[in-house]
Amino acid sequence: MRRISNLAFNQEFPEASGLSGIPADNQVRISRDTGNPYDRDAVGIWLGGHPKTPIGWLYRKDGNRDAVLQKLDAGGEITGHIEQRSRRKGEKPRKVVVFWL
Repeated sequence: MRRISNLAFNQEFPEASGLSGIPADNQVRISRDTGNPYDRDAVGIWLGGHPKTPIGWLYRKDGNRDAVLQKLDAGGEITGHIEQRSRRKGEKPRKVVVFWL
């Protein structure tokens, strides 16, 4: 099933990756961020070609987070991509992660 979640963007990613923006044809890998000191169940989003620093995370209260954790704990892999979306006309676009479970 196709899922969409808001991306909690990692403010340190641009400097760590050297990227000033997200490529339009991006691919991401979703997995546990075991190095996250603030959340032991952090779900990290890694942009293809940049495996050291996550581009962001799923929010703790994200409705998809429990299903993602279950699939990851069962040994599944989750991939997807990042898009810019806005809900209302005139609203500032935000980054979302689109993936399939």
